[in-house]
Amino acid sequence: MVKVNSAIGHKLLGSVLLLSILVGCSRGEQAGAPGMGGAMPPLPIKVLDLQPGSVEDGSDFVGTLAAAERVTLQPQIQGRIEQVLVTSGDRVNPGTPIVSLSLDQAQPEVATAEAGVSSARAALGTAEAQLQAAEADRARIAADLALQQTEFNRTQSLVTEGAQSQQQLDIARRNLDTARASLAAADKRVSASRASVSQAQAGIREAQSRVASASVNLGFKQVNSPILGEVGDLLVKVGDFVTPSTTLTTITRNDQLDMRISVPSNYASQLRTGLPVQLLDPNSKQAIGSGSLFFISPQVDPNAQSILTKARFPNNGSLRDGQYVQARITWRKSSGLLVPTTAITRVGGQSFVFVVEEKPAESGQAQTVVTQRPVKLGNVQGNNFVVQEGLQPGEQIATTNILRLRDGAPVQPES
Repeated sequence: MVKVNSAIGHKLLGSVLLLSILVGCSRGEQAGAPGMGGAMPPLPIKVLDLQPGSVEDGSDFVGTLAAAERVTLQPQIQGRIEQVLVTSGDRVNPGTPIVSLSLDQAQPEVATAEAGVSSARAALGTAEAQLQAAEADRARIAADLALQQTEFNRTQSLVTEGAQSQQQLDIARRNLDTARASLAAADKRVSASRASVSQAQAGIREAQSRVASASVNLGFKQVNSPILGEVGDLLVKVGDFVTPSTTLTTITRNDQLDMRISVPSNYASQLRTGLPVQLLDPNSKQAIGSGSLFFISPQVDPNAQSILTKARFPNNGSLRDGQYVQARITWRKSSGLLVPTTAITRVGGQSFVFVVEEKPAESGQAQTVVTQRPVKLGNVQGNNFVVQEGLQPGEQIATTNILRLRDGAPVQPES
């Protein structure tokens, strides 16, 4: 019996010693210093002093960018491609030659039209000569008529005095009537010659018009860029036969881009031209351009109940015609607090930040600790959240080591 009781006593004593060791270890862990029982060392953190900043109230939309100017280049006459004078991607100015056409019929047409002008000018010279002859003949006949009129008047006076017979007066009257008829015929010939001159002059104008028309076709031999821009994909090559319906290439001016934004009609009261619009990359959400609204449709789309707006953006070289982007329209700006997204923790759907505070320690000295505080957040603005409730200007929050922080943990703010 004594040996058994002694064995039991040894076992009880070992259990008590083991329990004491475990309790001591537990207290040491609670004190935060494994194996030593010391206090937990402060965690180094970076601190943000909260100051009022500019807070934007905006809405996000999606759309596609379109170049402010984009031309589909087509020839104005048919012909065969003789030379391609640019390559895809070239930057061209207004009037820069793009392609030239081989116009085998244009030169003969111009030559024929110019020959027609020469012929018309020759006809005009003939008509003018005939007019001069007719006018000279009329002048001669008019002089003869004046002479016959004088002879008639003299004969009539002599017959009245009885110095000549009535027969002489009849002869003078007949000669006067003949001169008058000759003058009337000469007037008709002059009028006809003048009409011939007018007709010849009209023939010259018509022939010159044919020359101009043929020359225009010859001028269309070279297809030029109408705008400043960048040459797109060239869809033709040397030797291809083209017509006015053939697309040669496109010229795109993308130093400025327009975005069509369909805004729900419930924003109608807030819409106005000049509102700032920011372009965001749909993947990274980073800003890639800034512009403003310059057009607001006066009508509401009855199917989508939206209002078409347009915003224009200067291109810094990173934007492309047809690019899919996200746009944010800023309705208004105000003063508020912004905190980095990396400073936010979430527990059970509630957002928290760690506020840096000074609290007395057990030794009586002040100690820098963090307090976990719930906050109400608004929209994301860049890499920051807008704080609606829970923080005040002048407070400090931790922005690093967030996952290692606990409520009341001592910290060491870094400079």
